[in-house]
Amino acid sequence: MNDTTAKRNTATAKKLLEDAMPNLDWDLIRSLVTPDAPITRAGFADIYAATGTDIPQSGNFIEWLETGWKKLSEGLSDKTSKATDVVANGNTVLMKFHMTALHSGAFGGAPATGKRVEWDEITVLHFNDEGKITDMWYMCQELGLARQLGYELKLA
Repeated sequence: MNDTTAKRNTATAKKLLEDAMPNLDWDLIRSLVTPDAPITRAGFADIYAATGTDIPQSGNFIEWLETGWKKLSEGLSDKTSKATDVVANGNTVLMKFHMTALHSGAFGGAPATGKRVEWDEITVLHFNDEGKITDMWYMCQELGLARQLGYELKLA
């Protein structure tokens, strides 16, 4: 792999995470990701599982858009995303990005507060030789977000 491949894949990763996902641009998302790409997601799904309203933590990404991202977006609207650190090597991109959103609806059992919330996420994306995303893994700063939503941490 050469530097051109890493740059192309970095640009695609930023397009997905800074433009397509926050704006729910389904057509752009589908143009950047292969139809059979799996997703593994830690963080948000853990909040939902802890409160008894599960969303999928893994599966086909395109299907997850409807069952997971759609539900997340109903509670957290007006999203922004900005890449803060990127490491790319050929067909793999590791990216840290900062998200903000308006807590405008129920999210993980927490009623809307009308406040802006923010968190960081890390993702590892794998690409095919054509520059489409073939596999993705995400880890979110869920405890910090849960506290912003009003949850308290206590021992059982």
